[in-house]
Amino acid sequence: MNESQRLELIRNAVANADQKVSKDFQGLLDELKAEKLAEDLVIEHGLLEATQSEVEDEFVSLDAVERDEVEDFDADENLVDMDQVSDSMREVFGE
Repeated sequence: MNESQRLELIRNAVANADQKVSKDFQGLLDELKAEKLAEDLVIEHGLLEATQSEVEDEFVSLDAVERDEVEDFDADENLVDMDQVSDSMREVFGE
């Protein structure tokens, strides 16, 4: 890309700078504005205490909440000692 092409790209970027954000990026822009407002609130007022209802809402959404479903020990390596090898697997590897 030569210098005139780069200058043309810069000229186009400056000309389009005053246009509105496309619909594709409007959600991202809204999210960034909300994050900036939250950051400004924390900077100005410090952290706010969580209310009881906020704590309960977060607790419900956590994976740490106990579930009534049956645990599948064969599929969950966190619940099974993975250092143990069955006799049939030992035979496969010749141990």
